[in-house]
Amino acid sequence: MVKGARVCVAVAGNPIDHSLTPLLFQHIAQHLQEKGHTISFDTCDKISRDYLVDALGWGHAQQTAITKRDEGADLGKREIWLSLTTPLKHQLPYDSGAIWAVGDPLIASVNQMRHDGHIWKVANTDGLGLLIVAQEFGFDFTIQDEIERPLLCMTGGGSTARACAAAWASTGGRIWWKGGRRKLSSRGPWKNHLVDAKDVCDHIGRRLHVNFDQEPGTAPEIEGERIGTGNDAPIFLSVSYSEDNYELVVENEWGIHLDGRWLLVAQHLEAWTHLFWPEIAEDLPPFGDLVEWLDSN
Repeated sequence: MVKGARVCVAVAGNPIDHSLTPLLFQHIAQHLQEKGHTISFDTCDKISRDYLVDALGWGHAQQTAITKRDEGADLGKREIWLSLTTPLKHQLPYDSGAIWAVGDPLIASVNQMRHDGHIWKVANTDGLGLLIVAQEFGFDFTIQDEIERPLLCMTGGGSTARACAAAWASTGGRIWWKGGRRKLSSRGPWKNHLVDAKDVCDHIGRRLHVNFDQEPGTAPEIEGERIGTGNDAPIFLSVSYSEDNYELVVENEWGIHLDGRWLLVAQHLEAWTHLFWPEIAEDLPPFGDLVEWLDSN
């Protein structure tokens, strides 16, 4: 980030009312201020949009408003940070000219955008966030034995699912696609990591279950398979969260169930680390501390 830059941030998509992303933006900015960094937001909004072009139009309008207010200001110091959710994440054209910080343009999934005053830079941090959550709960991606490698049991094939499958495959992990509203292509970077249902029974390693077809803003359903306890228990991670009563972690005879706030915090931290302000990555709050803070607010 340019020194002294003023930043307009927003989360864009639909539905968006339930989003906790503005809270995370504000808290991390305050944390960095306490660390001696200079950062403030001119706006921190939720913008309900069905089309990415309208979200980008919001960013342009914010830059214009700032310019008019500060005549003679250096346009290079006006930044726009956008966090994208459904249905905007798959709408960036492949030939947009944006610079990728994290992610693969071929996956066609973007959940973070930053205009630094000159050009749009983009990232997908969903996959990196998934890996952080998995490691937080004991998944070991250094295991070499195929039947013990971490197994991602996933439903769905949309933009978030593709990004997470690509990240999981990059670690050497295995993937069981269980079906869903959209098919997961067999030709993606995960193609050599897919396993058939008949081979799942032979798998003895840790399993992470994720239903990427879960509707935004909904509470997770508690489901499971009765295999393993303690360190061997399967993990069921929600990709969404609601404003209703919830528990961050629910452990029962079926496994360990994680609220969607875990994934939200992880992918948001990765956005700061790789796109929004990489230079201060070491001063960001620890993952577990940020989850606990969000849980208490």
